[in-house]
Amino acid sequence: MHNIFIIARREYLERVRSRAFVIMTFFIPLLILGVTVLPSMLMLRGTKETKRMVIVSPDRDTAEMIRSRIEQRQEEQKPGQQEDGAQVKRGGLSAAHYTVEVSTDASEASRTALTEKVNKKELDGFLWATPEAVSARKLSFVTRDTSSFIENGILGQTVSDALRRHALKSKGLKEDDIEAALQPVDVEAESPLGKNAPNPQVMTIATMVMVMIMYMTVLLYGVGVMRSILEEKTSRIMEVMLSTATSKEMMAGKILGVGAVGLTQVGIWAAAGSVYAAGPLIAARAMIKNVLSPSLLIYFAVFFLLGYVLYSTLCAAVGSMVNSEQEAQQMQFLVMMPMILAVIFIFNIFQHPNSPIALFGSLFPFTSPLVMFGRVAMQPDIPWWQIALSIALLLATIYAMVWLCGRIYRIGILMYGKKPTLPEIIKWIKYA
Repeated sequence: MHNIFIIARREYLERVRSRAFVIMTFFIPLLILGVTVLPSMLMLRGTKETKRMVIVSPDRDTAEMIRSRIEQRQEEQKPGQQEDGAQVKRGGLSAAHYTVEVSTDASEASRTALTEKVNKKELDGFLWATPEAVSARKLSFVTRDTSSFIENGILGQTVSDALRRHALKSKGLKEDDIEAALQPVDVEAESPLGKNAPNPQVMTIATMVMVMIMYMTVLLYGVGVMRSILEEKTSRIMEVMLSTATSKEMMAGKILGVGAVGLTQVGIWAAAGSVYAAGPLIAARAMIKNVLSPSLLIYFAVFFLLGYVLYSTLCAAVGSMVNSEQEAQQMQFLVMMPMILAVIFIFNIFQHPNSPIALFGSLFPFTSPLVMFGRVAMQPDIPWWQIALSIALLLATIYAMVWLCGRIYRIGILMYGKKPTLPEIIKWIKYA
């Protein structure tokens, strides 16, 4: 244990004091912030833009109905706009503000002239709503911003709503009857736990964040163990270290040391998140507190540590077998493939936590750290025996992998210049 502690302490201090650790500790949260917040800021900035469009229809009533719905939706989407004390939920033109004009000239000459204005940037777009287009249920919106699919999609929804209202009005329905008939209906899923049940959207987001933290940390620091062993092997420092410590002590020390670095980084992120939540997120603190229960945090720690030990052991064996960075990259993909597949299927598992693939993934040791944690988070009433069986299988697999990879590690760290084959690895296991 003394040698293991010395090796683990060296690995920990060497990485924590490095510039890479400091940069990654600050860069990864900033990257996540940039990916999530920056696009929203740019989108909000786009809402201040005013565009000019023309609605062309020989029937002025149709054109006026479309213009009325566009302007009404834009009013509903203004910041702070509320109905009955609650934020308006109906969609609207959230990407840009339109100044709408109406034209009843639907001739080809008019279309050519409007197209020319769009090309010269004198007009941002025009909607061609002729009777033929309305009957075919296919209207043309000529604009330079054809790639703004969200904005154009919202405009299409608004125009569809306007045409439905116009059709109902032409049948003799009153405005109040049309409004009541087209009023959206909200269907909210309720848990049998009642008011104590967490918000499903918040629960999904929180669980996904924790799963990605687990995945990224295990992936980065498991590979870190492999690179550390490969570096010492290629520099021949490994031979000097073997004079004072056994191969098992070296492997255990590296796994513990690098794992402690990962826990330190996660702890820094958690502390920073807690400080931030005390300020800007104070309104959401009650929901987050209801989601992140102590039992869920305990499960996160258990599956995180078991997953890290399992994959770090495999990565240590890979680092001892290979002789170059290129060989290591080829092998690490095979090692990490089960965890990558777990991340790919995690959304399906969130929606169907009792499906056969979810049950298999939560019991299969190489995917259970992510899948079982996701099931526990999304399904509080999961049978206890499944959790116990998953942890037991993980512990048994870790024990078997430590024994197996330890034998590979013992021979592999002293093998140079030759890429190992499967028969040679079997010989290493047999004679180690």
